[in-house]
Amino acid sequence: MEPLGSLILFLLIAGVVGSIVPMMPGALFSLAAVLIYFFQTDDPGLLFTVFGALTSAFALFVDWFAGAVAAKYGGASKKTSMAAAVTGLLGFIFLGGPVGLAIAVSVTVFVREYLIHGRSGDGAKAAVYATIGVLGSAFVQAMLTGSVLLAYLIALAF
Repeated sequence: MEPLGSLILFLLIAGVVGSIVPMMPGALFSLAAVLIYFFQTDDPGLLFTVFGALTSAFALFVDWFAGAVAAKYGGASKKTSMAAAVTGLLGFIFLGGPVGLAIAVSVTVFVREYLIHGRSGDGAKAAVYATIGVLGSAFVQAMLTGSVLLAYLIALAF
């Protein structure tokens, strides 16, 4: 395998691992691999490129917003869910990846719901849902980035 092919394979494997391991941007690794494959190879394969780019982008979206959506299902208000989405993105960037995202979403949901209802139980319930959403998103991301890796291996075989 050529060095470029090895780099692409390494990034795709890092994408799957990074979907589960905290502080690793798994979906970004997968997206980078797809873009390198598209721009740096002679025969990038349009089907793989479109599938890989859209799937990686969706995995990134799941990573950033699953906690906010889950908070809404846990009883959080629409404004709390929106605030959780924003603080989750900021937590991802400034507090260190998925762990920062989970902390930012959980704290935001708990504090905002407590301030709205004055009962810690409401805030705790919504925060637990949000945290489960963030953790559950890791599984979904692993499946999505794993499918990009599998598609690449199939593209290599054919």
